[in-house]
Amino acid sequence: MQKREEVFEMKSLYLQRLALIFSFTILLALLSQIRIPLPFTPVPLTLQTLGILFIGYYLGAKLGFLSVAFYLVLGALGLPFFSGVKGGLLVLSGPTGGYLFGFLLSVFLVGKAKERGLLTKAGSTFLVAILAHLIIYFFGTLWFMAGFYFLGFKETLREILALTVFPFLPVDLIKALIFTGFVFSERKFRKVGSR
Repeated sequence: MQKREEVFEMKSLYLQRLALIFSFTILLALLSQIRIPLPFTPVPLTLQTLGILFIGYYLGAKLGFLSVAFYLVLGALGLPFFSGVKGGLLVLSGPTGGYLFGFLLSVFLVGKAKERGLLTKAGSTFLVAILAHLIIYFFGTLWFMAGFYFLGFKETLREILALTVFPFLPVDLIKALIFTGFVFSERKFRKVGSR
């Protein structure tokens, strides 16, 4: 009898985790649709990276990674999860593909930082948010460089960074501040609620 209850509890926990993973996958898909196209780069401003920070924070490294991987797989299969209500392998192989793949390592970093207690101070929380964005920039820039090389363009690194990083720095700094403020507001709220 006890073994049956343990199996039931394990199944229940598994279903709860699956629902949580899928919920954050849907959240990321919704945040992908909040976009501002920029005339000088094929990469739009979106709230995806803010979503990545929160997914890592709430789900941790492993579940967060699974949630983002689920997002990428469903988008690659054609569901309109990517920015601009788009889906399919062409999006993953297009200009924003590097950023999308960078989400995986970025969410893992935030999740690990939370699990190791590195998000307990404002400075370290802000730094983790900045590092998460730098990972995404790195993959996005590498992707662009590979694409330009493949197409035969001879752009300088500065010209590529003007397309892949510089336009997004001010907004992503604001996202990092929002994330940091939210984490500390939530912690204060929890402390008040536990009294």
